[in-house]
Amino acid sequence: MANKVVSNTGPIIHLSEINFLVALTSFSTILIPQEVNSELKKNKIFLPSKIRVVSLKNEWKDFVKVLTNQHNLDLGEAEAISLFLQEKANYFFTDDLDAREIAKYYNVSVHGTVGLVLRALKEKIVKKKEAVEKIKELQTKSSLFITKDLIEEILEAIDKFK
Repeated sequence: MANKVVSNTGPIIHLSEINFLVALTSFSTILIPQEVNSELKKNKIFLPSKIRVVSLKNEWKDFVKVLTNQHNLDLGEAEAISLFLQEKANYFFTDDLDAREIAKYYNVSVHGTVGLVLRALKEKIVKKKEAVEKIKELQTKSSLFITKDLIEEILEAIDKFK
């Protein structure tokens, strides 16, 4: 549980939309930057107590400008990647494709909402049946863009899971 985790807005919103913030159970603290906090408040997302807002130091605020200007990232994603690097975190949660690409460029370990549902299954936080339900709900009840083909692949993987 000592892993440092930084999230941007997407995974927290998507897990909230399917009433599955329990997927975050295996992480003791999840750090978010100020902009992500603002975006979550705007979306009326209630933050679990394990989510902590952390301010960026000045040099990382400058890095945010680089990410937004040179890589065209939204402010929330740029702040989250900068916070990950500032805090020397272990995991970065995002569903944003551009943020994933930029994060990987900086050797950031990236995981999305689907990965969080699968981790909850692997760590026995939920059983197969609930994991399957939540994956299906990601397509029907959340704002996450996910293709039918990908859903089928994920459900097959869950089915094979021991």
